[in-house]
Amino acid sequence: MSNLTPEKLEQFRETLLLAKASAEALLTQTSNSQPIERSGSAIGRLTRMDAIQMQAMEQMSRGQLQVRLQQIEAALKSFDRGTYGMCRLCKEPIGIHRLEALPEAPFCVYCQEGFE
Repeated sequence: MSNLTPEKLEQFRETLLLAKASAEALLTQTSNSQPIERSGSAIGRLTRMDAIQMQAMEQMSRGQLQVRLQQIEAALKSFDRGTYGMCRLCKEPIGIHRLEALPEAPFCVYCQEGFE
């Protein structure tokens, strides 16, 4: 395990559990997308186009939220394995500042830069 203190590890676990509950709640709230109805008037078509665009943005946000939820769940499982705070690629500790900013981070900043 990384050089994180037991208190800091518990703090990260609590943060991740809260983030997981929040993500699950948001996914539940946005799961009821309705088809956009057609309209015959010009104003109706513009309104429909706006509605379609909003629905597409919501679907994209849901997709990003689902990915984040998967990362949070993976981070929580890493606590059980005793590997939380360790980079999945180079196996070195992830910096504390990175974990504070993104507690579900699976990679250290150097390995992450390699992906980007």
